[in-house]
Order: sequence, then structure tokens, then C-alpha cells
Amino acid sequence: MKIKSSLLLLLSLLIFSCQNKEERIADSDKAAKHNDSVFAVINQNWKFNIPPVNPKVQSQINRWQEWRTFNQELQQKPKSSLNAFRLKSKSLTAKGEMINNNIPAMFNKPAVKSRISTLNTKLKSLETFISLEYIPTKKVIPLIQDISEEVISIQNQMNEIIVKSEIPKEEGEIIMLQALDTSRHARREVQELKDQEAEKTQTPEDSKRRPFNR
Repeated sequence: MKIKSSLLLLLSLLIFSCQNKEERIADSDKAAKHNDSVFAVINQNWKFNIPPVNPKVQSQINRWQEWRTFNQELQQKPKSSLNAFRLKSKSLTAKGEMINNNIPAMFNKPAVKSRISTLNTKLKSLETFISLEYIPTKKVIPLIQDISEEVISIQNQMNEIIVKSEIPKEEGEIIMLQALDTSRHARREVQELKDQEAEKTQTPEDSKRRPFNR
């Protein structure tokens, strides 16, 4: 009886082990198929279409190594696997944070810094989602597009700063003088109104007491 019980127990363990192995294989195949489909979607949509900056902006950022390094990293597309995309997103986050270093003096302004901050937020979100075991492609793909738009926004802001810096100083001075003249004219009108009101409220006795000027 003991031998039969041992044999039955051993047989049960073998059957259970085989079932577990089959389940693990099935789960592994399912995960592999899922990863293959996710890889295909991300690989197809991993496109950062960034137009080149104009020559005037380029001349100001030639020595901005951090910006150049980030853009080079952005244009180098992973090809081998999902892990390659995970490593790429991590690298982009690190290089994105470095952009805040050595910003050219002309562009070291709140309008540019705020856009860099927004870009870094998008990069961190991309790294977070793409690092998950089951990657939510519906969230990853829009982030890829958002990152392109944020980089373009930074470039447009730099171009706007260049354009504003080229406005002739004479034109600015004319605008300032016109504003000052308008302000003086307004103050003069206010004073005249006050004088008129004072004359209206003046009594005959006040007129008699007014000193006679010879």
C-alpha cells in the first residue's frame, strides 16, 4: 500500500509539474507575441520630425553642446528590441536634463527655460511608460509626438528672441517717446479739469479775497 501511495504521489507531482510547465510556456509565448506587436507599433511611430533651425539661431547655439548632444540622441533610432527603446528613453531623459546647462546668454530666459522644463516632463513620462512590463502604446505614441512639438516650440522661441533683438533701436525709442508724450498730455488734461472744477466751486467772497496783481 505504501508503495502504491508513493507511486500515486509521484505520478501526481509529475502531472502537476507538466501542467505548470505547459502554462509557463503558454504565458511565455503570449508575452513574446505581445512584445512583438508592441515593438512593431513603437518602431513604426518612433519618429521625431524636427526641422533645422535657421542660420541666425544656429550661430547662437553652435557652442551649446548639451542641446546638440540631445538632438543627436533624439535622431538615433533604436532597432533591435523593446529593451533598446527602453535604454533610449532613459538616455533621452538624462540628456534632456542636461539641456539646462550652458544655455546661451541670449536664450537664457524664462520663456525658453519653461519650454525646456515641459520637454523634460514629457521625456520622463515616456521613460516611465516604456519601462513597464506591458507597455501602454496608446500613451507612448502621443508622447513621441508631444516631444517633437516641444523641441520645435523651443526652437521657435529662440527664433522669436532673435527677431525681437533685431528690431531697430530707433523704432523702439520712437515708441517710447510717443508713450511719454501721451502720458504728459493725459496729465495736462487731468490738471485742466481740476482747475475748471475749482473755478466752478469758487464763491464771490473767494474772488474778492484773491490778491490783485499789478
